[in-house]
Amino acid sequence: RAHRISPALKSALEAGLLSRAQSGIFQHEPPAAQFFDYGIFRRKADELRSDPDGRSHGVPALSEGGVLHTFAVKANPFASTLGEAKRLGLGAECASIVEVWQALRQGIPASDVIYDSPAKTLAEIKHALSLGIYVNLDNLSELEKARTALGYMNDDQKKKARIGLRINPQMGGGSIAATSTATKTSKFGFAVEGSDIVKLYKDNDFLNAIHVHTGSQGCPLDLSAQGIAAVLEIAETVNKELGSNQIQHFDIGGGVPADYDHDGDLRTGRNYTFSEYRAEIDKACGTALWSQGFKIYTEMGRSLCSKMGWTASRVEAVKVSGGRHIAICHVGADLFVRTAYQPENWPHRVSVFTPEGEPKDVSSDSELVVQDVAGPLCFSGDMLATARRLPLIEEDDIIVVHDTGAYTYSMHSRYNSRLAPAVYAYWSDSGRAGRGRLATGSSDTIFDFVKVKSAETPGDVLKFWEAPDDDGRSANYQKSTDFPNILR
Repeated sequence: RAHRISPALKSALEAGLLSRAQSGIFQHEPPAAQFFDYGIFRRKADELRSDPDGRSHGVPALSEGGVLHTFAVKANPFASTLGEAKRLGLGAECASIVEVWQALRQGIPASDVIYDSPAKTLAEIKHALSLGIYVNLDNLSELEKARTALGYMNDDQKKKARIGLRINPQMGGGSIAATSTATKTSKFGFAVEGSDIVKLYKDNDFLNAIHVHTGSQGCPLDLSAQGIAAVLEIAETVNKELGSNQIQHFDIGGGVPADYDHDGDLRTGRNYTFSEYRAEIDKACGTALWSQGFKIYTEMGRSLCSKMGWTASRVEAVKVSGGRHIAICHVGADLFVRTAYQPENWPHRVSVFTPEGEPKDVSSDSELVVQDVAGPLCFSGDMLATARRLPLIEEDDIIVVHDTGAYTYSMHSRYNSRLAPAVYAYWSDSGRAGRGRLATGSSDTIFDFVKVKSAETPGDVLKFWEAPDDDGRSANYQKSTDFPNILR
């Protein structure tokens, strides 16, 4: 993997996208950056619809009867990524009303947007339904709010409304509790035990959709498939007992776990595939899910974009403590919250490069050194890797963290007021010209980079913590010749 990333890293260095600290000069851009290879994003979206030989299969031979694949915005909410998702024919699954607006701003049609959240207000539900967005309700309070919201709408809006209940099949959890959403006591959805779900549909004939989400990372595919089958049985019972096809939309939440130990985007290693997921669904449901005329939705996130991302940071310092070599870099728990707090569940591979972007290779494993890779934050748990066998890391080397395209920047922490790094995108498959390109590297392999997000400035962070006065400026801001002028 290091050798595959090296040409892009060298192009980025030549283009000046990864700043290098200069002695005595105050720099506001951190010597770190995030990179997205949208070529991999494109390939993963293609795999969702067809196998390597071009045969339709996936959770989409889903193309069979009307399947809309949506992208989980929370995984990577950048406008550039959502724009790419739209170009790839993906809809958007949104966990907040702001994520809804993000999707709409990037041109994703309201008809291709799903609004999920366990804490929706009446105003948010009313707003989403008025736009024609599909809304999944999490609890009885939201069900009452939806009934109220419909009272404000005309007959045409009511007819087009797509409103479902999120059902918790209580199948149990996977290996990671935090991403297992179908446990007995999960905070999500209507639990099958203790809820008369059929009666809820009977008493609320505007409910025409159903949603299941068993979990994502750490959940085996057969567990997710069993959850789908359990909720499919409920949908069949509703339609049979009510003598109509009241439930017309079937939303499969959650996704396919990503493999952080191997390069699954090259179809190597142990990565789950979409075709394996489809096979498990068919094993659990037979043909019933696809043969009853449901409009099917999926909500993939991590499985589409984790592999496209990598994060690079220059090594600021190295030390030896208690016989352990420790390298300190400029990214840590600010971007990798889960890795820092639950490293056993969320490990990332790291690679070491020279300051010029060449992979640091060793001729034998005996040359590898047990080392820690530490972040810049002020707590001991701020570690990217602990006791990892790596080539000896030296000051000004570059650390690359792999598989960072999902749930990294979107979980960014403000702790210690560190500056969030810049984000850039490129296309390794040459599938698209570099719109608004920043630079072209002169390496053997040439990459054009597009800026996805500028690095934060100190002024950005200061404004976050301060209360603005009436003219919009910070009430506490003091301009001083003693303060670096980059604060603006």
